[in-house]
Amino acid sequence: MFRNSITSTTKLRLTLGVFLFVFISASLFAQEFTATVNRNRVAMGEQFELTFILNGAGSGKNFRPPAFNDFLTLSGPNQSTNWQFINGQQSVSISYGYVLQPRAEGKFTIPSATIEASGKTLQTKPITIVVTKGAQQQQRQSNRGGQQQNDADVSQQIGDNLFLRVSVDKSKCYQGEQITATYKIYTRVNIANYQLNKVPALTGFWSEDLEVPKQIQLTNETVNGKQYRVGVLKKVALFAQRSGTLTLDPMEVECVVQVQSRRRSNDIFDQFFNDPFFGNVRNVNYKVVSDPVKITVQELPQENLPIGFPGAVGKFSMEAWLDKKQTKTNEAVTLKIKISGRGNIKLLDEPAIVIPPDLEKYDPKISDNITKQGNLISGSRTFEYLLIPRHAGEQKIASFLFSYFDVDKKTYVTINSPEFVLSVGKGTELASAPVSGISKEDVKLLGEDIRFIKSGGVNLQRRGERLFGSPLFYALSFSPIILFVGFVMFMRKRDKMLGDVLAVRNRKARKMAQQRLSVAKKHLSAQKREEFYNEVARALWGYVSDKLGIPPSDLTIDTVRSSLEQRGVPVESISKLASTFEQCEYARFAPSSDSSQMDSMYNEAVSLISTIEDHVR
Repeated sequence: MFRNSITSTTKLRLTLGVFLFVFISASLFAQEFTATVNRNRVAMGEQFELTFILNGAGSGKNFRPPAFNDFLTLSGPNQSTNWQFINGQQSVSISYGYVLQPRAEGKFTIPSATIEASGKTLQTKPITIVVTKGAQQQQRQSNRGGQQQNDADVSQQIGDNLFLRVSVDKSKCYQGEQITATYKIYTRVNIANYQLNKVPALTGFWSEDLEVPKQIQLTNETVNGKQYRVGVLKKVALFAQRSGTLTLDPMEVECVVQVQSRRRSNDIFDQFFNDPFFGNVRNVNYKVVSDPVKITVQELPQENLPIGFPGAVGKFSMEAWLDKKQTKTNEAVTLKIKISGRGNIKLLDEPAIVIPPDLEKYDPKISDNITKQGNLISGSRTFEYLLIPRHAGEQKIASFLFSYFDVDKKTYVTINSPEFVLSVGKGTELASAPVSGISKEDVKLLGEDIRFIKSGGVNLQRRGERLFGSPLFYALSFSPIILFVGFVMFMRKRDKMLGDVLAVRNRKARKMAQQRLSVAKKHLSAQKREEFYNEVARALWGYVSDKLGIPPSDLTIDTVRSSLEQRGVPVESISKLASTFEQCEYARFAPSSDSSQMDSMYNEAVSLISTIEDHVR
C-alpha cells in the first residue's frame, strides 16, 4: 500500500511537471502581439508609457503603429529585441515603446497596431485611456515620495553604467600646435535616444570639427575591469591661441535609457515571469556630463625668433608667382603666395613683402582650402595681391621670407621666395579694367583726377524769358496743394488700416510664413535637421495665429482645428496640418531622419499654407 502511494504521488508530480512545461512552452513560442500601458488613468500634463510586444519564435516586420491623434508623442518608437534559448529553441521578444502625453481631458481609445509575423498579420487590442484634470500640487508631492526613491535607485544604477569622457592626444603642447579631442560615451545600458544639450565652449582655442560617422559605431572597451560599449559623439581639432593652463569645458548629453520595471513577489509564477525577457521596459531621462580637461600650453621659444614671424606652427611649404612678367603702365598684375601644409592654417598672417614705390599694391584677397585627413588639419591659404605699375621700366620685387615653428624638430624654419622682375612698358593714360574679384573699394578708375575742358563748337540754345503765366508756372503753383491733400487722404487711410490689428496680421500672415520657410530652406540645404524642423514649426504656428486671429496664448491644435473647420477648410488638410505639427515636435527624437523626409516636410508645409490661403480670406 505504501508502494502504491509513492507511485500515485510520483505520477501526480510528473503530470504537473508536464503540464507546467507545456504551459511554459506555449507561452514562449506562440506568436502573440499585445499592447500594454503602465497606467490607464492619467492626469493632464502627465506622461504614460505605451508598449507593443511581439512574443514568439519568429521575427516580425512591417510594424504599423496606430494614429495618436489625441496624444502628443514625446518619444518613440523605441525598439528593443530580446532573445532566449529553451531546450534548443529560440524565443524572440520584440517591443516598440512610446512615451505619450494627453492633449485634452476625456475618455480616449488607442486603436490597434499591426505587424506581420510567420506569414500572418497580427494586431493588438484597442486600449482605453481616461484623462482627468491635473492633480493638486500637494497631492502630487505626497504620492511622489515612493516614486522619488525608486527614481533615485534607477539613477544610481544607470550612473554606474553610463558616463561621458573626453580624451586628448596630448595634455601639453606649444601655442598654435594641434590637439585632437575626442568625446566618447561609455554605456552598459540600452540607450534609446540621445540629444546634445551643451557643446563645450573651448575658450582660448581655435577649433575645427573633424568628421565622425552620423550613425554611432560602437566598439568594446574595458574600464576598471568592466567592459563597456563605446561610441564617438564628437571629435575636434584644437589650436591654442594663448599660453598658460586652458580648460576644455564639459559636454552635456541628455540620454533616454531603457530600464526594466521589476516587481517583488513570493509567488513562483511572478518570480519566473519577472525575468527580463518578460519585464516591462520603460524609458528614463538621464543626463551625463563629461569632466573638464586641463591643457598646459607652452609659449613658443623666443630664442632665434625670426623677424616678422607670422605665428605659423606645424609643417609648411610656400609657393609664389606672378601671373605675367611683362605688362604696361596702369595694367593690373597679380602676385599670388600659396602656403600649404598641416597646422594652424586659418591663423596664418600674410608674409611681409616689400613692393617698389612705382607699383601700387592693394590689400590681398585671402582664400582657404582646408582638408581633414584622419585627425590632422591640412590644406593651404592663398594671398592674392593686385599690383598696378605707374611708370615704365624694370620693377623688382625683392625676395621675402616665411617662417614657421616645426613642432617635431622644436625649431624655427625659414623659407625664401624667389626675386621677381617685372618688365613694364609704356601704356595708355587711362587704366584698363581691373582684375575681377580684387578691389580696393572696387578699384577706383585711374587717370581721372583732372577732367579736361570740352573743346570744339558748343551749341547754346536760349530758353523762354517769361515763367509767369506759363503752364509750368500754374503747375508749380498748385502742385503743393494737390500733394498736401493727397498726403492727408493717404495718412487717414493708412491709420484706418493699421488700427485694425487683426486685419494687418491677416494680410501679412503669408509673407511672414514665406520668410520663415526661406530660412528653413537654408537649414534644409545645410542638412541642419533640428534647426529645420524648428523653423517649419514656427512658420506654421505663426501663420495660423496671424491668419485666424488666434492669440498665441490660446493657440492649440484643437482651437486651430475648430477655427479651420468653421472656415470650410477640407478635413484632410486639417489632419495633415495636425500631423505636421506632431512630426515637428518629436523630430529631435528621430536622429535617423534623412533629407528626403525633410524635403517632404518642406513641400507639405508650403502646400498647407496655399490650401488655407485659398479658403480663408
